[in-house]
Amino acid sequence: MRIQRSIPAIYLTVLLVLTGCLSGSGTTQPQSPSPTPAQTTPVTQTPTVSPTSSTPDIHDKNKRAMKQPDPDKEVIVENQWNQSVTVHVRVVREITNTTVHNERYQLDSGNPSRSRSVYDTTAADPDGIEEFTVEVTARNTTKQVMIRTSMCYGSVYAEIREDGELYLYYAIC
Repeated sequence: MRIQRSIPAIYLTVLLVLTGCLSGSGTTQPQSPSPTPAQTTPVTQTPTVSPTSSTPDIHDKNKRAMKQPDPDKEVIVENQWNQSVTVHVRVVREITNTTVHNERYQLDSGNPSRSRSVYDTTAADPDGIEEFTVEVTARNTTKQVMIRTSMCYGSVYAEIREDGELYLYYAIC
């Protein structure tokens, strides 16, 4: 660590000697070195960010995203297991307590395109930010998540994992 700190000092000393600033001429009058490109060394400054910077805080971005409607939320099913699986997907629009999607899907194994979108909340034409419950049943297991049609929420993913387990999740900011 001491070596790294002394490198700039050594560089500066060599630069001053080469430009004549530390010459041993013995004169009492200060020498005025002639300008050369070697004297103008670039100075790199690290920009500082003050707490009152105009850069918005991530929490502020998230708060704004929670308040901005985004009706486009897909329900995506995927089979990573080595066997075919029947998946039942039910989507309920919470504000009206109505089922807006209720279908079964046969997901084959070994198919390179085992992932597919089976529903999008835009089909329900949500009015602003609404809540939807996505319920998925596969292999005698039922799981559900609730999402909102805001910019902060992502799509819902229902995966049958390699071990045959149902895994249901979504992204949120």
